[in-house]
Amino acid sequence: MQCSISECKEKAMETVKISFRETRNLCKVHYKLFENKDKKYNPKFSKASDF
Repeated sequence: MQCSISECKEKAMETVKISFRETRNLCKVHYKLFENKDKKYNPKFSKASDF
């Protein structure tokens, strides 16, 4: 079975439920992205220069 993402040619490893009716087969990379979609990441700001 192939990954459901159109550009991806990898073998699917997991089937996930996207919505009420829709499921997708995802490869290892895309499954990892799907798992982490709800995590919040804090931006790191740094000064460009000290004038």
